[in-house]
Amino acid sequence: METPLPIETDYPEDVFRPDLAPEYRVGCAKAYFKSNFLARRVFRKRVEVAFSLMPSGQCDRALDAGTGAGFLLPGLAARCREVDGVDLSPIIHYTQGMLDNRDLHNVKLTDADLLHLPFTDCAFDLAVCLSVIEHIPQPEDALKELARVLRNNGVLILGYPLEHAFLKSLKRMYRIEKRLRLRIRGEPLPQGKAFHPHVTNCRDLENLVSRIFGIEIRHDIRILGFAVYRILKLRKTAING
Repeated sequence: METPLPIETDYPEDVFRPDLAPEYRVGCAKAYFKSNFLARRVFRKRVEVAFSLMPSGQCDRALDAGTGAGFLLPGLAARCREVDGVDLSPIIHYTQGMLDNRDLHNVKLTDADLLHLPFTDCAFDLAVCLSVIEHIPQPEDALKELARVLRNNGVLILGYPLEHAFLKSLKRMYRIEKRLRLRIRGEPLPQGKAFHPHVTNCRDLENLVSRIFGIEIRHDIRILGFAVYRILKLRKTAING
């Protein structure tokens, strides 16, 4: 069965404004619909890979940790009896609108910090955390908190960019191209600093992850042969939990 995903009209036009405040640009739907070809490819490919790594069959309860615009939520809602999405960004106001447009009633959104998740121990069968861990100064604490809320034998799908010279060059070129495009169109430029910038050295992240979870699968998304994004399928066991 094809994984259901949001479409552009599920979100209001406001969410695509180039001058959207930084706190609303976190996990914004714009990356999936309005960015250039390479950026859209990476964003959508990571979603495709994440769903391919999830356990088959229906799960009881899933967590989208750092849901942002909620691009994963329709697919998770189709696979799971209950879904919780958490984020600190007010973008979840738009995310709720998308859920309402799609008539999804088994998803609950909560304003919450990954370092202090408002859930009991062993609450979830499945957790997904894409493009979030690199924004957290204490990644070990966040990973331990995700392990806490996962049941034994539960799965965490963790994705993060591989911060190396090639990816940083691509990001710089994307920012330049984006500003030129906006200037040509006479549209306002983005203002303000990033809501939560990248602070974690993701090159060393896998060593940290392996101390908390069992690593079952690693999948790299590549551009021109360079790995730019890594997705791990992790398992919580009685030993590492």
